[in-house]
Parts: sequence; structure tokens; C-alpha cells
Amino acid sequence: MKRLGLVRTLKGTIIFLAVMAATCYTVIFPDAIQEMGAENANVTWLVTPGTIAVSLSAIPIAIALVLFWQICTEVGRDNSFCHKNAGRLTGIGFCALIDTGYCAVGTVTLEILVGSPIWILGLGVCTVGLSIALAAFLLSHLVLKAANLKAENDLTI
Repeated sequence: MKRLGLVRTLKGTIIFLAVMAATCYTVIFPDAIQEMGAENANVTWLVTPGTIAVSLSAIPIAIALVLFWQICTEVGRDNSFCHKNAGRLTGIGFCALIDTGYCAVGTVTLEILVGSPIWILGLGVCTVGLSIALAAFLLSHLVLKAANLKAENDLTI
């Protein structure tokens, strides 16, 4: 696949992910929280705070998608290995860690307050989040090394 085709595919994927996230955060998650509140009268007081708490977890995801879009833009300019992209990958890693920690705290809090088996889903989400964070940090390191090599080679006659 050529560079511009790759960039278009990646940006299309980012748009798809953004639409999916928007659908989840505006329709699916609020409906699921409302349904859980309707099924159990003991947790109806958690519906509004739960909806707000889940909505806040969208912020790091949105930031990570913007950073990934910026990386794709640099790839389109044939500037894949630059210090800015290394920093952006680090930012994506921190977004993943923040969201993973937020999910872990929310899962434990919900388990303590309600005693539901939601921790199984939370464990899976945390595992995926940690995997994304580790991959982003590793890629950041590799891009930084490549950017340094590129800068060194640009100085060579």
C-alpha cells in the first residue's frame, strides 16, 4: 500500500472509531445504565452519577484519536519519524493509562457499592487499555530512535 493510501485508510479508521465511540457514549452506555437502574431499585440513585462518570471516560479517548490523526498527517507529509510523533505516541500512551486507571477505579467502586459481576468486563477493558499503553510507549521509543538516526543522517554529506 502506498503512503497516501495508507494515510487515507488510517484516517478513515479514525473517523469510524470516532463515530463508534460517539454512538456508544451517547446511546448505548446511557441506555445500559438506565436499564441497570430500572432492574435494581437499590441502584437507581447511581444512574445519573454513573452516566456522568462514564461520559468523562470519553475525554482521553477523544484526545488519543486527535493525536493519532496528527500522526497520520505527518505520515502523509512523509515525516513519519519525527520528535513530534514520538511525543504524540507518548500522549496516546498516557491517555490509555489514564482511561485504564479510571476504568479500574470505576469498576472497583461499582463492585463495592452494588456487588455486581461487572468486574469481569472491567478486567477485560483494563487489559486492553494497558496493552494499548504499552504498545504506544514502545512505538514512541522506536520513533524517537528513528528520528534521532534520521537527524544524524541528514547532517552527513
